This record gives sequence, C-alpha cells and structure tokens, in this order.
Amino acid sequence: NPTLNPLKKASVNGDWSLDYTTSDTILGKGGFPRIGPIIQNIDTTTLSAKNSETVQYVLFPVPRSISAELSPVNGKLTDVKFKRFQLGPIGFDAPDSFRGSLDITYLDQDVRLTRGDKGNIFVLTRM
Repeated sequence: NPTLNPLKKASVNGDWSLDYTTSDTILGKGGFPRIGPIIQNIDTTTLSAKNSETVQYVLFPVPRSISAELSPVNGKLTDVKFKRFQLGPIGFDAPDSFRGSLDITYLDQDVRLTRGDKGNIFVLTRM
C-alpha cells in the first residue's frame, strides 16, 4: 500500500465510485435495476460515510442511500455502524444490529481497495 494509515490521510475523503464488488447484497442481485453508479462518500473529519445510488422502480428513478458512523480501530481498519436508510423522500433508522467493518488495503489518489468484515472485496475509483 503506497499510503500508510489511509484513514488518517485526507486523500481517503470524498466521493468514490464503486466499480467492482463481490458482495451480492450491494449489487442488488434480483432487485430493481440500478441507474448509474453506487457512490460512497467518506469523511474522516466527521467520522461518517454514505452509500448512495439510484434505482428504477417500475417507471420511476428513485434515489436511495444509507448513512453510517465510522469508528476507526487503527490507521486502516474502521468499524461501521449503519445509521439511517433513505428511499426517495422516506427515511428510517437502521436497526442497531446493522454493523460491519472496512479494512482499507490500498489507497492512492485514484483507487481504493477495501475488504469488508464478511470478506467481500470493494474496488472504488475517485469521482
């Protein structure tokens, strides 16, 4: 990894496009078709993250997102507690059990590789 302690670097912050993942849940297999990218915003100054996308429900595009709170364990691993779901204009709190972790295994100015707590791989590029 060219970046030591990536969670402590400003370069991890900002909008990232999810270009590849092994997570069937995030890919939404069998669900409504996605329109455009999955975007992840990370802000280590506020210890927050947000995943957002737009999906096609019947004839209408509907934005949906989930916000999360980050709790860094060390310079590359953070615990994640999902806080709030948003589906169009409707929002609701995530159950307390919706938790995970992210291990940033590679970070440069354009690419971030991350492994989730269930072993899934995420390849993201800077937007």
